[in-house]
Amino acid sequence: MSFIRWLIKILLWLLCLVLVAVTGLHWYFTHSFRIAAMVRMSAMKKESLYHSRRLKYNQIPAAFREAIISTEDRRFWWDPGIDPVGIGRSLIVDVEQDGYVEGGSTITQQLVDNTLLDQHKTLSRKIRQAWDAIGLSLTMTKREILTTYTNVIYYGNGAYGLYNASLTYFGRPPSQLNDGELTMLAGIPNNPHGDDPFRSLSDARARQQVVLHNMVDQGVITPFEAKEILTEPLHLSSS
Repeated sequence: MSFIRWLIKILLWLLCLVLVAVTGLHWYFTHSFRIAAMVRMSAMKKESLYHSRRLKYNQIPAAFREAIISTEDRRFWWDPGIDPVGIGRSLIVDVEQDGYVEGGSTITQQLVDNTLLDQHKTLSRKIRQAWDAIGLSLTMTKREILTTYTNVIYYGNGAYGLYNASLTYFGRPPSQLNDGELTMLAGIPNNPHGDDPFRSLSDARARQQVVLHNMVDQGVITPFEAKEILTEPLHLSSS
């Protein structure tokens, strides 16, 4: 019994420490380093620069939201802005490679990447990215993070944001695309040149299959539904 009481005390102390740390971080990121405001401002400048049309959360088709989360950050809704397992794995690779290796980035980290950080790939930058992502997760809702990310990421062919990408590749707004077209778009940001359907439809199709496999693996669609989506027509603007 004494061991159990000791264990309970330790757990309570740890809980208190976590609460104090979270409260302190929240104060820092809302008063001293207002990261949410900085990301919003940077996103607005980027949207203006590239003439991107901003979508609200409920204007982003559910199929796209599920596809991008399943592929880019499957623990998005409950992670603290970072994926400790992914970061640990990529840091090990960094050490082994004696340099910077891409990987382990959540949607929140990618949003930080696309709004606040430069493009120099260094280990210190990766640490800064993770730190800022934690702050953003504490001060911005998950819905706003996903919405802002969707509106600023690059889809290739000069298209920034889902709305512009939808017009560029399919000549229609996202609300008028079928699930096949939406899941193809969700696969492009990972490699905008390599998965460009204008350049190579077969490569874009292969990437779409990866996206659908991830959605099945996450349980958001069934294998049968994935096959059905693959058969949906793709009305590319160039066709």
